[in-house]
Amino acid sequence: MNEAKYQVIFYRAPNGKCQACDYARGMDINHRAKAKRCFQALAELGRDIPSDYGKYLRQGIWELRIIVAHHQHRFLYFFRDDIILVTNAFLKKSQAVPESELGEALKARAEWTWRLYREKL
Repeated sequence: MNEAKYQVIFYRAPNGKCQACDYARGMDINHRAKAKRCFQALAELGRDIPSDYGKYLRQGIWELRIIVAHHQHRFLYFFRDDIILVTNAFLKKSQAVPESELGEALKARAEWTWRLYREKL
């Protein structure tokens, strides 16, 4: 593997909860292994990751696609300079990404950005 261009960080809510971390820990060991490889590729390639693995959704939110057998895991994330912040994850059961999941990603991005802004004051 090449050197990572991006730092992948998992979002933690102000209460310390990390939904994407909890989701990943609950995945089958083989699914987690594939997820790890996909995250390594994401860290190396960023926006240039093949569309089979990463896809732009809208409003700055992307999805990392991890498909193992008939399971379609999705991790939503966004870019901020050389950081990729993973906001939330879910098992995809329909064609479209649920609006509730996209809403969670947008809410997490807003909260994280506000927290970052306050730290710089």
